[in-house]
Amino acid sequence: MNQEPVSDPALSSPTVNNIIKPMGHYPLTIVRGEGVRFWDEEGTEYLDAVSGEWVVNLGYRHPKVVEAIKEQLDQIDYVTPVFENKLRSDLAAKLLEHAPERMKSVLFALSGADAVEGAMHLAMRATGGSEFVCLYGAFHGTTFGTIALSYSYPRMIEGAKEGLDRYLARQIRVPNYNCYRCPFGLEPDSCELMCARFMETAITHQPDAKVAGVIIEVFQANGGMVPMPPGYIETVRDICTRHGVALIVDEVQTAFCRCGDVFASNVVDADPDLIVMGKALGAGLPLSGVVAAEGFTSLRGWEAGFTLMSTPVVAAGSLAMLEVMDDEHLDRNAREIGAHFMDRLLDMKDRFPIIGDVRGLGLMIGIELVLDRDTREPADELTGLAWKHAVEVERLLIGKTGPVFGDYGNVLKLKPAVNTTRAEADEMLDRFERVIAFTQSQLDAH
Repeated sequence: MNQEPVSDPALSSPTVNNIIKPMGHYPLTIVRGEGVRFWDEEGTEYLDAVSGEWVVNLGYRHPKVVEAIKEQLDQIDYVTPVFENKLRSDLAAKLLEHAPERMKSVLFALSGADAVEGAMHLAMRATGGSEFVCLYGAFHGTTFGTIALSYSYPRMIEGAKEGLDRYLARQIRVPNYNCYRCPFGLEPDSCELMCARFMETAITHQPDAKVAGVIIEVFQANGGMVPMPPGYIETVRDICTRHGVALIVDEVQTAFCRCGDVFASNVVDADPDLIVMGKALGAGLPLSGVVAAEGFTSLRGWEAGFTLMSTPVVAAGSLAMLEVMDDEHLDRNAREIGAHFMDRLLDMKDRFPIIGDVRGLGLMIGIELVLDRDTREPADELTGLAWKHAVEVERLLIGKTGPVFGDYGNVLKLKPAVNTTRAEADEMLDRFERVIAFTQSQLDAH
């Protein structure tokens, strides 16, 4: 018997009536955007410190992206993937210019999860394996092929596992890297990278099927905004090479100057076999893809493909975005503005005990809130309060982790556009500091 759907008061709003909201809903209707700002239907201005959903890495409606899309619409809007599409080929070539040296080909898709599945296909065909190793706290998508790579099963929303168990059990999960909360209870100066070395145990102890790939984020995002420790990726690369396993790097959130280079793999000296792209790749339009090294480019006919992938209009916008990033040296800007963010956030940490840790790589920054610095007890409820205060009082859009993916929901996220100016950064940081001061006052009051 079908159960009645759970009632959501937000769905009664006329602006969202009859629309299923699988990711939750906050009753704010956005009608216009420009640069790092957007406006609601009442004309209220907000400052966006997370690039939409880390999608518009040049901010909203960058004039060169808009111009490129409009010009292409005057030519042709759609070309079936059965035929050649020059802009698609030009975009692939441009991506390979920035990718690590071993990368030779590009497979396009529509969303990050689609691209992850494309990378899984490529890894299976190249290695002959069928299993994948992923990390605790990972997020790689919500399709049936990626859901087991993403959700922390015990912490899934009540009832969400119903009917999904056969898909959730497919993949091999191993402890993630997190020096602030080491899953092994070790210290960074004496752990000998147990988190990386344990990967070999996972690969070699699979009696039923060969492992095709290890999939990791070079900066774990939804799992808590956690950077890899030095030496981690090199150790994992060596393990994968020795066991004939593909190293798949998920850069859906870290690519396109977010971490100080078009690809974060270049920043951390990763040597992946496959890089997954998404979110910002389409410059606000649906586009994702996989960059593949030689030997990882064979698929069976129509094994991975989508009717609307890399249309001329989307490719034109993406190309324009990459050209702006090159012309304006936005890789450097992300590093410099990111360092400024970190300086001010570390100063806040010195003054506000609720901040337990600050972590960043370029403009990919996490601020972990705790009830007590000594015990590191997560301040989950206060983190939610901070997010709400930021939006409703400071008119500042920030991000927040949730316990569905990782272990905690106590990390605030800052991922502003990679062309953010120093003045815009300070405006974001001034508002954010007031948010932290308010949140600290709530902690002190209790």
